[in-house]
Amino acid sequence: MTKLNVKTRAENVKINQLRAQKLVPAVVYSKGQAAVKLSIHPVEFEKVYHEAGESSLIDLNFEDGSLKKVLINEVQNDPIKRRVLHVDFYEVDLAKKVSAPVELEFVGEAPVAKNEGGIVVKHLQEIEIECLPMDLIKKFKVDISSLTDFSDAIHVKDLKISDKITILNNLDDVVVNVSEPRTAEEPTVQTEVVAEETAAKDAGKETGNDKDKKAETK
Repeated sequence: MTKLNVKTRAENVKINQLRAQKLVPAVVYSKGQAAVKLSIHPVEFEKVYHEAGESSLIDLNFEDGSLKKVLINEVQNDPIKRRVLHVDFYEVDLAKKVSAPVELEFVGEAPVAKNEGGIVVKHLQEIEIECLPMDLIKKFKVDISSLTDFSDAIHVKDLKISDKITILNNLDDVVVNVSEPRTAEEPTVQTEVVAEETAAKDAGKETGNDKDKKAETK
């Protein structure tokens, strides 16, 4: 289990004060209990977030040695300075199922892409799952080596996952398939239209020049 050291913070400690100390403000929510305000070290959090993501349990380790099993619920980032501004944790009940997004990791090689120049199209980058907290996973591997023809596709219902986990996505949704390569031989409709417009303009210019020449002759 991934651990993250945290410290409780007093009500009178302002967020700006924490950030001035290079610490990140955070909150842990627990059902039926008051939210607990925390401070965490940004480097330690980044490491834990990279390992656990939002679909793996984390042990919050308090100063008194107590632990809370939580999920990362929300992370607020500064898009300019690229730093974490605030983190929300949610304490889970190990006896109750939770839902969480799980990243899809595509492995293997699609024969139709390798042999016929097809393009692998990933329709889903993650799936939503439901299970007990201890059965949560961070990633799910999707083997695309079964895609041997352009008519082949892997659907949600084809994903072989643990019987302890339920996938909440529509079972008929396409996860990944391979599209046929585009050919450069035939011009696109847009190219043809542009060519016709250019030809029309050129013809107009020539007609105008002919009129000028006739006027000069007269």
